[in-house]
Amino acid sequence: MSATRKRLGELLRDGGILTDDQLGRALEVQRKSDKRLGEILLDLGFADEEQIADALASHLEVPRVDLDQLVVTPGAITLIPEEFASRYSVFPWKEEDSCLHVAMTDPLDIQVIDDLRMLTGLNVKPYVATLSEIRRARRRHEDLQESADRVIKELPRDEAPKEEPTVVDSPGVQAVELILTQAVRREASDIHIEPQEDSLRVRYRLDGHLADVMRFPLQLAPDIISRVKVMADMDITEKRRPQDGRIELANDGVDMRVSSLPTIHGEKLVIRILNQVASFLEIDRLGFQPESMDLVRQMLHQPYGLILVTGPTGSGKTTTLYAFLNQLSRPERNVITVEDPVEFRLPGVNQVQVNPRAGLTFAAGLRAVLRQDPDVIMVGEVRDGETAEIAIRAALTGHLVLCTLHTNNTVGALIRLLDMGIEPYLLGATITGVLSQRLVRALCPRCKEQRTPDPVDLRFLGPRAETVPLYRERGCPFCNGTGFRGRLAIEEVLLIDGEIRQEIVAGSRESQLVALAEKKGTLFLRESGARRVLAGLTTSREVMRAVYTIDDSLEADREEF
Repeated sequence: MSATRKRLGELLRDGGILTDDQLGRALEVQRKSDKRLGEILLDLGFADEEQIADALASHLEVPRVDLDQLVVTPGAITLIPEEFASRYSVFPWKEEDSCLHVAMTDPLDIQVIDDLRMLTGLNVKPYVATLSEIRRARRRHEDLQESADRVIKELPRDEAPKEEPTVVDSPGVQAVELILTQAVRREASDIHIEPQEDSLRVRYRLDGHLADVMRFPLQLAPDIISRVKVMADMDITEKRRPQDGRIELANDGVDMRVSSLPTIHGEKLVIRILNQVASFLEIDRLGFQPESMDLVRQMLHQPYGLILVTGPTGSGKTTTLYAFLNQLSRPERNVITVEDPVEFRLPGVNQVQVNPRAGLTFAAGLRAVLRQDPDVIMVGEVRDGETAEIAIRAALTGHLVLCTLHTNNTVGALIRLLDMGIEPYLLGATITGVLSQRLVRALCPRCKEQRTPDPVDLRFLGPRAETVPLYRERGCPFCNGTGFRGRLAIEEVLLIDGEIRQEIVAGSRESQLVALAEKKGTLFLRESGARRVLAGLTTSREVMRAVYTIDDSLEADREEF
C-alpha cells in the first residue's frame, strides 16, 4: 500500500501539481499517521480534490467520471454494503455485462478493487471522482422511500397505535432520524410531517418548493410525532393546541424550529431547518448587485437611524438582517435583538425571545431594550403602530435600528409606516434606507440549455431578450431532475437622501416617491431580476413568480407563471 501511495505522489509531482519539497513533507506526515496521501495533501493545502482527480485520470488513463451528470443503474448502489462504500469512498453507478462501474477517489487501491470483486462477484471497472462528488452522489441517489420502507418492515404486525413516546431503536425513532438527517443532507429549508386520511406524508421544501419524499402508515404517526415533540421539548400530552419547540443538532451546526398544529387527521408538524454556519451570514455572500451592496454598506455605516428590510414570508429577510448584525457586531458596541423566534444564535449579540404569554411583546421588549444602553437594535418584525413608534423614537434618540416589515417594495414600506400612524416628520427625520428582496430559483449550472426568447421574455426583458443567450431548465441528477439548483436574491435598495426626506415630510403620494426613486436611478426588483435572467442565472417566469403583483403590466401572461 505504501508503494501505491508513493506512486500517487509521484504522479502529482510529474504533473506539476506538487514540488519535491511538498511531496517530501506529505510523505513524512504520512509515515506518522494512518491517513491516505490524498487526504494529507488536502489538509496541507498542497492540492485540491479536482487537481488530484484530474492528474490521476490523465496519468493512469482511467476515465474521469462526472457523477452529477450520470444516470445511475437501478440497484447498482445496493450491490455494495453502505459501510464499505462509506469507508473506502466508492460509488457504484452502473452494472453492465457482468461488470460493475465504480467511481473511486483512488483507482490505484488494488485491495479495494479486489474486495469489490469478492463482494459482488463481478469484474470492476474503476473511474476517478473526488470525495465531494462521491458524497453528493450518495446523498442524491439514496431512495428515501426505500429507506422508509425498511423502517416500516420493522413495525410489529397487528400492533395498536401508541400514544406514549417510543423507545430507542423503535421504528418511530428510526423514522424520525431518517426524516431529519436526510432533510439536512438534501439542504431542505423545511420539513412537513402531515397526517392524511390513509398515511403520514413527509414533504421537504427544496429551493422554495415543496416535494413529496416519503410516506409512512398511520400506525406509525403517533410514534413519529411524539418522538419529534420529545426532541423539541414540547408537551406530548397536549394535542389540541398549537405548540412551538426547538431541536438542536450541535454536531451538525443545525437548529430546528418545530411547530405543531391540530388538524382533522391529527397533529401536523412543520420543522424549519436553520443552518448555523457563520460564513453564511457574511454580507458579501448575500449575492446582491454591486451597486446595491454599495448602498447597503452606506446604510450600515450610519451611526443612527432606521433601516427596513421588507418582503413576503420566505424571501430571506431574516438571513439578511442577521448578516447585517454580523457586520455590525463589535466588542465596543452593544447589539440587542428582539425576535420571534430567535432563529440564529450570534456570538456577541444579546438576543431576546418574544413571549406574549409572559407579557413580553415586541413593543414591551423594545421598551426594555432601550434601558439597556444599546448601540444597535434589531426588531424581528414591526407588526403594529406601537412597535413602529417605539422603533422610530429609538432611531431618533441616537440608535441604529433594524426592522423587518411585510410590504411589496421599498416605497411601500414608507407608506405602510405612515398608515400605522407615524408622523411624516418623524419618519423623514429617522429613516436611513429600505431594502426589499425576493428569492428565486437558480438554473442548474450542469444542465441548463440555451433557448430562443418566448413572448414572456420579450414582454419582460424588451429588446434585450434578443441580445444575449437565454436559458431554460432541463433536469439532471445534480438537480434531482428539477432543472434548478439553489436560490439567489433579487433586491431593491432605496437610500434616503435629503430630497426624498423632504418628499416624505411633505406627505407625497406613493406614485410621487416611486417617480423620484426612479429619477435617482434606483434599481427596482424587476430590473434586478431581469439582470439575473440576462446573465443566464434564472428564467423570466421565475422572476415574475417572485415579483408579480395585481398591478403588474404583464397581467395578460399571469396564467403562464
